[in-house]
Amino acid sequence: MKKLFYIFLLVSGTFLVSCQEDFLERSPLDQISDPEFWNSQSDLELFLNSFYDTFDGWPASGGGKAPTKDEGTDFALEGLNAFGGTFTQRMDGVLNVPGSGGGWNWGNIRNINYFLANVDRVPEGGAMREHYVGEGHFFRAWFYFDLFKDFGALPIITVPVTAEDEDILYSGRANRTEVFDFILSDIDMAISKMDPSNQLATPGTRLSRDIALLFKARAALFAGSWEKYHQGTVFGGQTDGSGYIQQAAAAAKQLIDEGNFSLVQGDSNSVYFELFNQVNYAGNPEVIFYQHFDRVNGDSFSNQLWNWPNGYGYTYDASRFYLSNDGLPIAVSPNFVGDETLEILETNRDPRLAQTFMVPGDIRRIQGTDTLYFEVPDVDNSGTGIESQKFRHIVVDPAVGINNGNVDYIFMRYAEALLIYAEAKAELGTLTQADVDMTINQLRDRVGMPHLILNAITPDPNWPDYGYSLPDYLHEIRRERVVELFAEGFRFDDLMRWRAHEYWAGKRFVGTFATPELQEISNVPINPNGFFDPFRDRLSGPDGGYGFDPERDYLVPLPTNELTLNPNLDQNPGW
Repeated sequence: MKKLFYIFLLVSGTFLVSCQEDFLERSPLDQISDPEFWNSQSDLELFLNSFYDTFDGWPASGGGKAPTKDEGTDFALEGLNAFGGTFTQRMDGVLNVPGSGGGWNWGNIRNINYFLANVDRVPEGGAMREHYVGEGHFFRAWFYFDLFKDFGALPIITVPVTAEDEDILYSGRANRTEVFDFILSDIDMAISKMDPSNQLATPGTRLSRDIALLFKARAALFAGSWEKYHQGTVFGGQTDGSGYIQQAAAAAKQLIDEGNFSLVQGDSNSVYFELFNQVNYAGNPEVIFYQHFDRVNGDSFSNQLWNWPNGYGYTYDASRFYLSNDGLPIAVSPNFVGDETLEILETNRDPRLAQTFMVPGDIRRIQGTDTLYFEVPDVDNSGTGIESQKFRHIVVDPAVGINNGNVDYIFMRYAEALLIYAEAKAELGTLTQADVDMTINQLRDRVGMPHLILNAITPDPNWPDYGYSLPDYLHEIRRERVVELFAEGFRFDDLMRWRAHEYWAGKRFVGTFATPELQEISNVPINPNGFFDPFRDRLSGPDGGYGFDPERDYLVPLPTNELTLNPNLDQNPGW
């Protein structure tokens, strides 16, 4: 009991620090120790376990919505009753410099530094000791990467800081390239020490070498493409990004070549939908890292099926990324019959569209012998009239009821590794048809879509304008990333790393066409072309569009109290 009490003190929010002033008033964490602790590898596991709660899965029951992690981007607009509480604030450029907080929180890094500083007190031996050391390095890299995406340059802190460490407390920020090199070094250490998933007692729910490899690929692609597309701007790094992109490709390729994971297969008209609504991913060949929920044991998540559409809606603009079922862009395909109304939106399209978006006739719920069908959207609640099919667990377990709290959440899956490898090779200019067949075409095969053939790409008149030109194959790889990873939380980071502000700044994203039937049941604004326009009177930019400032808004501001306390910290550009 005493051991549990001390570990609780170490990792509880009581010791999170948001500013140096508060920090200096606290007892140093490394003075809070128990002589009975740090004796075995189980002590290491116990310390690390609480950090697993920092992975952002489903929200707690009662949150009022079944989520999409892309809410507030061009893919999904929050409901007007919750306007501004998502990525919309960043996309619209309406953040203010905070007096304190603002995400500049080093509590998790301090606690994991405490772990790494004390791990050598545990005697050598134990099959998992080195694995847990690897987990410590993984968590530090993970926490640093979160700060890195928001703030760029950061102080590099590798020890649990005390009040006497004034040289650290009042240090400046290392540049973003130095920071990411530090993050990579921690990830590489984690890869070298952790066991692969298939050697763990609980594969998929415990960190593993495979998870660290995919994290390396994800993070290196972010850093590399950021440095490539922001090169020459105030947000640029110290390189052209190619070295990081090469590391992203190598990490993804290693994961692919080791052959421990594969894409789930099944009926092309349902396999994608069914991938995201499972109550247990144990043994799933595609899922690399997930969170298991079991409400019987006290987990608070509920997917809130009874409350669908849960306060957000997908956009019409997002639907237009999906190809026709002949593999051609909708602008040139003879199979395309239109997409203005929900009734025809999914006709002759990539099957993933029908397995992601909700249209009349789709099943909402199956309960015993009763089947409830979707008829018309709740436009006022969703904002766009386009509700989500993805993540929905539609078959009601009579033992649980509609408030099913047992749907697992996927953090990482094999499809991402395929997409990272294809994009990295394309960015490096070394993409081959064999690479495409191994990656993009594997994803298309699963849903019965025609292959991408590099020397036979049909240009799309509606390719997004990112403010710079791209080769046709890179446009198509970005499209595949949209379609396959839709609503899984990658979109905002993608737009930031691609420096894609020309695509959304000054514009608005809309919902489905406002038919007379839908107009009768909705108060959502309508644009001159007849589409629901929920943000018409909400955005700050010219002509009612997004007010993003590309000279400022790619990073968030440091809080003023930190700048006051530490004169060696500098503010981010434009703030």
